[in-house]
Amino acid sequence: TLGPCRSMSAGAFHSVAVKQDGTLAAWGRNNYLQCDPPAGLLDAVQVSAGGFHNLALRSDGTVTAWGYNLYGQSTVPSGLGACVAVAAGYFHSVALLADGTVAAWGNNTYGQCSVPAGLNNVRAIAAGRDHTVALRADGTVLAWGRNQNGQCNVPVPLPFVSSIAAGWYHTAAVVQGGGVVAWGLNDRGQCNVP
Repeated sequence: TLGPCRSMSAGAFHSVAVKQDGTLAAWGRNNYLQCDPPAGLLDAVQVSAGGFHNLALRSDGTVTAWGYNLYGQSTVPSGLGACVAVAAGYFHSVALLADGTVAAWGNNTYGQCSVPAGLNNVRAIAAGRDHTVALRADGTVLAWGRNQNGQCNVPVPLPFVSSIAAGWYHTAAVVQGGGVVAWGLNDRGQCNVP
């Protein structure tokens, strides 16, 4: 049995969970070994599942990645530095560093790994299919990458944001007071907040 878990993440066709003891459990499609966590990964504090790869944040602030790697999304940059959060997109990877800056690697066809110059004071990150989102400490949101459906067009004005999420081609935010705002592709009603 799976047992008690701290957190989990869902990829395209697989899921990964961080168990209470810091080990990982993964299940689902395993065509790129995305459900086979690396041996010795015993101290995970967060995991993010991408299209066919995973990122794990370890207790010492380092990042481990495995699975599909055609675009280098599972090759963690050397000298990355201490991280506090990770987010896996479809074919790209994002890390929030302890100093409030952001690093991204993998497929950059749409600029999803081209972190805007001067971006700092970030406290949360999210990765969609081909776009990346950052939440700054002042409650503002910045998004970049593929934008054919407006998923990177942050609404203006947008109240103070407390958390963010990125979907396939849409973006969502929890704003001051607990409300939710969503923008981008709305072909299935994914931006029609109830």
